[in-house]
Amino acid sequence: MTTFRSSFRKWWQPPRKTSDREEERSVTFLELFYDLVYVALVAQLAHALAENVMLKGVVGFAFLFIIVWWAWLNGSAYHDLHGNNDIRTRVFTFLQMITIAAMAVFAHNALGEGSVGFALSYAALQLILTYLWWRTGVHDPKHRPLSRPYTIVFLVSTILFIGSIFVPIPIRFYLWGFAVLISLILPFNSMRLAKNDPAVREEVDRITNVSPSLVERFGLLTIIVLGEVVIGTINGVAGHHQLNWAVGVTAVLGMLIAIGLWWIYFDFVSHRKPKPTMSKVRQWLYLHLPLTAGIAAVGAAVFNVVEHSGEPLEAAVRWLLVVPVALVLACVALLMQAIQVPQEQYSLFRRGGIVTIVSALIILLLGFFSLPTIPFLLILVLLMLVPIFYGIKVWIQVFNAEEIPIQ
Repeated sequence: MTTFRSSFRKWWQPPRKTSDREEERSVTFLELFYDLVYVALVAQLAHALAENVMLKGVVGFAFLFIIVWWAWLNGSAYHDLHGNNDIRTRVFTFLQMITIAAMAVFAHNALGEGSVGFALSYAALQLILTYLWWRTGVHDPKHRPLSRPYTIVFLVSTILFIGSIFVPIPIRFYLWGFAVLISLILPFNSMRLAKNDPAVREEVDRITNVSPSLVERFGLLTIIVLGEVVIGTINGVAGHHQLNWAVGVTAVLGMLIAIGLWWIYFDFVSHRKPKPTMSKVRQWLYLHLPLTAGIAAVGAAVFNVVEHSGEPLEAAVRWLLVVPVALVLACVALLMQAIQVPQEQYSLFRRGGIVTIVSALIILLLGFFSLPTIPFLLILVLLMLVPIFYGIKVWIQVFNAEEIPIQ
């Protein structure tokens, strides 16, 4: 019996304490598998936006993306802080994946007939996360003052989502919004108040020191949403029964937008930890929300641009393209202020941030001009080349280009 208990404890471990977190660990295949389900979920949201590019569709997309992003953040943060290489971690990760897949089933019409299914699927995910965060406090008393507010807020949020299925639309969505709002705000405020205790302050400092693996996870999420721009381009071309040079040029420019966004984010922001203060960590975390939402929206816009290549560019599609691109560039510029940068690179990042903001503003002004599709996209790509140029300077200064393996 003793042998069985020791074997069981070996493969079913308690949540890892934050003090035992591996600082230099790599992202695991389990985490990559977990993120794969979000590929399907984000794709459903982007496809729904592509079908409804008017203001109502954009607002609905943004609202649902906030819910999805918050779910991803909590699942990823929990694994980074408390996950182990054991059966328990796998089981609860797979349970989360099932609920996320269920959310993807209802995501396309989550603000309509699929709202009940989406609410129950999200509530199930929240219930799993609530249990997981609660157990961290049970097994780690030092972490309990931080896990307790998370547990309470998550439990309230879960109850609100379940209760929302018993009220009519649009009250249902007001409950969703309130539930997500308290989830986004209260935990960080609770941690700030808890810092009055020296022991809790030490625990907060450990969490504030974001690990390289979590930084990598944010980069992987960015790759996921960038994939929507590529998919949007491909699906737009596939929608044409007869291909011509205009379709081809439009598709190439759409791909260049995806490449430009990748270049700007991964040269300036990726693989750089936020500054170890609560305000900068919060800035770094929450700026990734509009950044990733913006990239996914670009995918929906590019789909419409390529699919209707050769036709006049509708105002709604034009704005759906320039606003998210400008938003992404602005987020990158603000992220530059939150990340740790060597002193000798400070002036380069400062100039890069300025030109990125200026490029974002000029791109935003493009929305007022009704230009033909190809010239419009060409100007957009050219405007993105300025921050890309500074990104290349950062890349060359940080790395020796001759020693970098091909990515």
